[in-house]
Amino acid sequence: MERSHVVKTLRGDISKEEITLLHKDCSNPRVKEKLLAIKMLYSGYKATEVAKIIGVAHRTIYNWVDIWNFAGIEGLKDKYNERGRKKYISDREWLQIIEEIEGKGYTLRDIRAYIEETRGISYTYDGVWRILRKQFKVRYGKPYILKANQSETAPKE
Repeated sequence: MERSHVVKTLRGDISKEEITLLHKDCSNPRVKEKLLAIKMLYSGYKATEVAKIIGVAHRTIYNWVDIWNFAGIEGLKDKYNERGRKKYISDREWLQIIEEIEGKGYTLRDIRAYIEETRGISYTYDGVWRILRKQFKVRYGKPYILKANQSETAPKE
């Protein structure tokens, strides 16, 4: 059974020469690769040929064409600031939590439970560790007191 490939039409408001200039002036390698694919399509290459030459799936080429037709070069640019999950607790609120627990000798498990009780948000142990240790560089205490002079008070034999 032979597969037929969908033929995408390209927007007509930008000429091949303009795309060539955009490609030449582009400094972002990821956008430059996408513009090269669009330029090749304007030159008459098939999407499957472009995909093979560039080294991506032909579905990726179709996605780039859809983005190009809808938003032009701005659509091809990476949107790093729009990626990732939204934070459950803001940095300002984390600083407030750190102030609230300071000096109480909480372990990470205690802090995790405290956040769930006071904020109603459940974090994993690793999530609390990553935020407090890696992001805010917070040290934590233990819920017990170390007895440094224990040897002096212990009975001698």
